[in-house]
Amino acid sequence: MSIVQEPPRFGLIDGNTFYVSCERMFDPRLHGKPTVVLGNGDGCCIALSPEAKALGLKIGTPIFQVPDAIRKQVQVRSANFALYGDLSARIVSILRDLFPRVEVYSIDENFVDVEGMKDPVAICLEARERILQWVGIPCCVGLGATRTLAKAGNKLAKTQSKRAAKAGRLAVFHATPENIHQLPVEDVWGVGRRYTERLAQEGVQTAADLASLPTDSVRARYGVVLARTQQELRGIPCGDLELEEPDRKQIVVSRMFGRDVADPLDALVTFATVACEKMRGRDLAAGALWVWLDGNPHKGDGFHVSRAVPLPFPTRDTGEVLQAVRFLAKSMMRPDQRFKRGGIGLTDLVRSEQRHADMFFAPDSRRERGMDVMDKINAKYGRGTVGVGTTGWRVGGARPGEPRRGGKDAQWRPRLKALSPAYTTRWSELLRVQ
Repeated sequence: MSIVQEPPRFGLIDGNTFYVSCERMFDPRLHGKPTVVLGNGDGCCIALSPEAKALGLKIGTPIFQVPDAIRKQVQVRSANFALYGDLSARIVSILRDLFPRVEVYSIDENFVDVEGMKDPVAICLEARERILQWVGIPCCVGLGATRTLAKAGNKLAKTQSKRAAKAGRLAVFHATPENIHQLPVEDVWGVGRRYTERLAQEGVQTAADLASLPTDSVRARYGVVLARTQQELRGIPCGDLELEEPDRKQIVVSRMFGRDVADPLDALVTFATVACEKMRGRDLAAGALWVWLDGNPHKGDGFHVSRAVPLPFPTRDTGEVLQAVRFLAKSMMRPDQRFKRGGIGLTDLVRSEQRHADMFFAPDSRRERGMDVMDKINAKYGRGTVGVGTTGWRVGGARPGEPRRGGKDAQWRPRLKALSPAYTTRWSELLRVQ
């Protein structure tokens, strides 16, 4: 087996229990206490503090299934994605001041370029301290000659530092092919549950075991994806940073409704409006539309219906999308049927400049300029300040990241019983110092 030993090229900076850390930053009462962040409609656990994991809670567990004895010990918060997104953007801004290239991998993870730096460990520690001091989020850092090794180093840094805010040098781990024997194979980036079970049958328990397998055998038995992962564990790069997000194939917005509703049109119109805003933010246009509705499975109602329709010409216009949504929604409704979940998807997405007009259809430049103006107003004064036609958005807008329509008491709106304030994105909810 040939192993390449090189200085680190990549770093991965990851916020520790990011959603929980964001909540704790503005609510010190949560420090040291079991804390859970719930997902859509306060349904399942999507983030757990170490104290909550010690009680036996797991990601994906529905909160109603948690025994009362444990539930009484846990602090629960509804997911506040507007807050998490804003703090994530602040972290990215800090990293771009320190590193020549930054890849925003997810809301809490960022790959950075450390190639050629005299002391990459020191600069990563500086980044960690700035994030902790300026934003308040504790981080761990993994370094490696490849992105997979950097990811492995991040896992090992969390283990050795125990995610402590004052971990210092222990919060940084430079992963090499020689020191990844402590990393379980299921924690290797790109190795899922199915691969883990198959590898276990061959005696592969750690990342080092996977790296030591014959390359030809891995490619033949597991495919090229796992073979690339193995190469990267050996220190051989198979990819570089992705500095620009690739164009999406579709944009989907869906929610679990707060109550069972007979007429979900208000919700679907709101979802379509939000999806169009996201689409224009990426300079894309939709060539087709997909709408679906579900019954309440918790009441034994397995009803499901979906419809899709192609649009005459790829559009950026919310008004054109709303016409199609209303048409599809009315065709899907059934007498005496109530709905618990719904969503819309914009598909067949293309770049706006790649649309080709023909004799019958072409972009309406005047309407599209109007859409751009509407987006700028909503970005400045809050989503929902301006809408299309009778979309029913509240006067004054909604909290950023929360599509709201039909007033705060609309039946379809998810019930968020433990939503923290918009500490950083809404003037009326800023913390006040007495």
